[in-house]
Amino acid sequence: MQRLDAESGRGRDDDALLHIVCALGALFFAAEHREARDTPDSTRKAGMQWAKRAQQLVLGQLGNIVVENLMTALLLQDYHLRLSNFGDAFMLSGITARMQQALQINLEHSTDILCETGSGPSASTKESRRRLMWCCYITDSLIGNGVDQLTLIKEPDIKVQLPCCERNFLLQDACITETLDKGQFLKFLGPERLPTHSSDNIGIRGHFIRFTAVRRKVLKYIKHLNVMKSPWLPDSEFSQIVQSAHDWYNSLPASLQFTPSAMYIRKETQQLGALCSLHSMYYQTMCDLYRICAPSLYKLRYSFTYPPEQTGFLHGLQRDLFSHARNLALISAEASRHGPHGLADCWFPTVVYDCCRVLLFHATQLVEPAAERSRFLMLETLPLVRSNVKVLRTMEPMYAVSELLANAAEKMLEKVEVGSEAISSGQSIIPDEPYPNNDVDDTERSAPGTPVQSAPDYVLNPLSIYRMTRKTIAEKHMPERQPNAISPTAASRPTPSRRATLQHISANPSITNAALDTVAPPAAQTGTYGAAQSQAAFDDLMSLFASDPSGWTWQPSDTAIGSQYESNGLPPWEPTYVDQQLDAWVPMFSGQTQQQYGFQ
Repeated sequence: MQRLDAESGRGRDDDALLHIVCALGALFFAAEHREARDTPDSTRKAGMQWAKRAQQLVLGQLGNIVVENLMTALLLQDYHLRLSNFGDAFMLSGITARMQQALQINLEHSTDILCETGSGPSASTKESRRRLMWCCYITDSLIGNGVDQLTLIKEPDIKVQLPCCERNFLLQDACITETLDKGQFLKFLGPERLPTHSSDNIGIRGHFIRFTAVRRKVLKYIKHLNVMKSPWLPDSEFSQIVQSAHDWYNSLPASLQFTPSAMYIRKETQQLGALCSLHSMYYQTMCDLYRICAPSLYKLRYSFTYPPEQTGFLHGLQRDLFSHARNLALISAEASRHGPHGLADCWFPTVVYDCCRVLLFHATQLVEPAAERSRFLMLETLPLVRSNVKVLRTMEPMYAVSELLANAAEKMLEKVEVGSEAISSGQSIIPDEPYPNNDVDDTERSAPGTPVQSAPDYVLNPLSIYRMTRKTIAEKHMPERQPNAISPTAASRPTPSRRATLQHISANPSITNAALDTVAPPAAQTGTYGAAQSQAAFDDLMSLFASDPSGWTWQPSDTAIGSQYESNGLPPWEPTYVDQQLDAWVPMFSGQTQQQYGFQ
């Protein structure tokens, strides 16, 4: 704001950061003040020209690697996610990762954390730099989704402390906080300089970042179940991750608990969306972790086999899965009650939709229909799902994908409410992909055989950025569709039709997900999701959710000053750039940085 006031006399047409901030502001303003005649599509167009101008400025000077362009690219990615422009969002994530590497904001500016020397950047400038780095980390985690191949920012390379609390930041009060690991500090700080109660200096952003690290572990775990220990073992990876998640939740101060008083406090301090995002992320992550008890709901490549003596353990996991989804629905309803700012996280539509799937799957597939508690469970589940659908409808003016997901959720709800024959016979009515699957004709399916290559498509959530981006690529290559070499005898056998194959798979639940992949490849289409795709959103209800190995570190230094980069000239945050660029607004929870947490 100081910069805007100081430069009020000059034109702002070349200010990319200001353009994208105005674009996002216009989107929320239009959503909050929309009239009955306004359609969701027209509301989402608010600020579109500002966003286009911001993108033109950033991409037009891509080699101009400065902090403001990095800020703009992060906010542009958030904007594109809201409009379901997944290809743009995916490519911008690569730009932001490379920009932060070039700017070396993964390192503290110097060892003068408390700004005692009087030289160098101000406390607020250094803190803005840290927040920008953690913003990049969360964005990269959102894209990577637990897949090393898609993850560009490695945790060991981040050598800055966590963001401080908002009070210290606004008052420009330099302080020492912990690093990503609880109880750990920057290595160059001596014991005499460490604060007694360091956790008091960590704000909501720091807690969000720490659970993002836990979420990374969860997503990586569920993609490598084939090499993990049985979850019922006390020393299993599952037990360790559950303990880490519980420790994080129990460490939250009272002001960050999901209580009515905390809600109103955060609303006054403009952090309501951050609080809702914090807790929704927790419960969404727990649902992701507990998917090991429902492999048919989530498209898991590998799954555990539970022996009879572990039936009680399995049922306990299933109850916990339902409990986490129920809490997630309650959070979403409360967030919706506070308007658009409570639902500011651009991943809320995906979270709410997945919550619907878990609730309905548990009520229709994991509980015996004849059981006495089945009726009471259904009476509890249906209102929660209806509430979720209402929340999805509420988000339509802010998120293009919300309408598609709301339609899919309503379709599931209708099937449950009418008590269809499919449900009573034990068949799943939960669609795995809410978007159409119009890839290729049945006659063009790949030949049968075991895939010799693997790609991230087949281990990621269908609503992940990578999967959604792949669906917009017309020329995509699908290596996993290519089978191993097969014998002439096998090659000469007639290929069964897709319908016959699906019937065979339905009658044989033991058939692996790899076999399902051969008959249900992801769709190929161009452009973003519009009216035509939404009309066909229910065509396919048959498939479900589914570092450098050498250990070389890109930048081994602990601070930017004294690193090898110094010999190549001063980085942009050094004087005279520092106060001019890094004091700019860096919203930590603008959307892409608000993922999905929860309360208990």
